[in-house]
Amino acid sequence: MKRYFIGIAIFFIFLCLFTSVAESQIRVAIITGGHGYDKEPFEAMWASMSDVKVQYFDYGAGNCAFFDNDKYKEFDTIVFYNFHQKITKKQQDNFLDMLNSGKKIVVMHHAISAFPEWDEFAKIIGAKYFQKEMEWEGKKYERSKYKHDVKIPVHIADKNHPITQGIEDFEEIDETYSQFYISPDIHVLLTTDHPESASFIGWINKYNNSEIFFIQLGHGPQNFANEQFRKLMYNAIKWTVGKNNN
Repeated sequence: MKRYFIGIAIFFIFLCLFTSVAESQIRVAIITGGHGYDKEPFEAMWASMSDVKVQYFDYGAGNCAFFDNDKYKEFDTIVFYNFHQKITKKQQDNFLDMLNSGKKIVVMHHAISAFPEWDEFAKIIGAKYFQKEMEWEGKKYERSKYKHDVKIPVHIADKNHPITQGIEDFEEIDETYSQFYISPDIHVLLTTDHPESASFIGWINKYNNSEIFFIQLGHGPQNFANEQFRKLMYNAIKWTVGKNNN
């Protein structure tokens, strides 16, 4: 009988420990689809973050069904790594409800064009990438440009922000974007002096009750394995839930 009660006690101790660990994990939904990427190294980067629990939602080039309802409430933050997807009026409303609730999100790389037909998305992230010549905010823009496999020097513009804590200037092989719109209201965190890239490559944009971290970097396996980039993204995830705020 004594062994029985000892066994029960041990069981509850492990149950409490497991529950405590599960509750301390940051629940992250990553939206993909519409653009190819190196899946294994991308997922390895997120798996290296011990207190981050990731669930992937790949909707191909179709409709972003994640926002059919309020599923976002099951997660602490959302990372957007999708491209050229559709978003219905109902999904837009749910997306905006998420931001109005104060949830912070992360938008990576080609997700600058996640919902190209939804103009409000550009206001949310503070940028607009142009697939063709067009007028935006009263100004005419040529088609935006990109270039693969470029050695990009990354400079920390704001060393006091929680996302950049402990990050030094670094270099990585990535993809540049240029000739796109950037809101004058963003708070710049990362810059580069590469001539084929926009100068601002990482920033915070405020939208209603939310804040959005956008980062231009994130194209391939070289940067997914880059320790500085990994640390930057880990800081960004912690920032969304206030775990590294001073």
